[in-house]
Amino acid sequence: MYAWYLPKAAQFMLKFDTGHRHFWLYSMVWTDSPNPDNSTILGVSMSGSRGYVKKPSPKTKYIEKGTTIKLESYEGFWMGVQALRLTKKSGETQDLVTWEQLTDEARDALSEFDFESDPSISMVVMPLKDDVFRSILKDSYPFE
Repeated sequence: MYAWYLPKAAQFMLKFDTGHRHFWLYSMVWTDSPNPDNSTILGVSMSGSRGYVKKPSPKTKYIEKGTTIKLESYEGFWMGVQALRLTKKSGETQDLVTWEQLTDEARDALSEFDFESDPSISMVVMPLKDDVFRSILKDSYPFE
């Protein structure tokens, strides 16, 4: 799972209120091996404007050099929700920080902080918390 934290995000909530603090976008890349040097991308799931978008076999136009899924953040048209989608465009790569590379203090802070400024907005829940992580993996599995 890849996760991006947005300190301010677009999401239609009320007639004159179109944003809030704390938002998480995330994507799961499903491969045939945990070894990044010798694996094939089998599928991708991502947080969409209305739930999960699941692609069991992403087209090659969305994969860079056979190893990298190309994603972009966008604001959905109807409800103004921040989400991820596949893109054909090449762009910048971002440094990867694994959960294990974080200090114990950082992992604890991310796991324990209450991001939910509004409990009705599920995207403010930190997706790497153990129970949340397992639930997202189960619900976003693209091969059913």
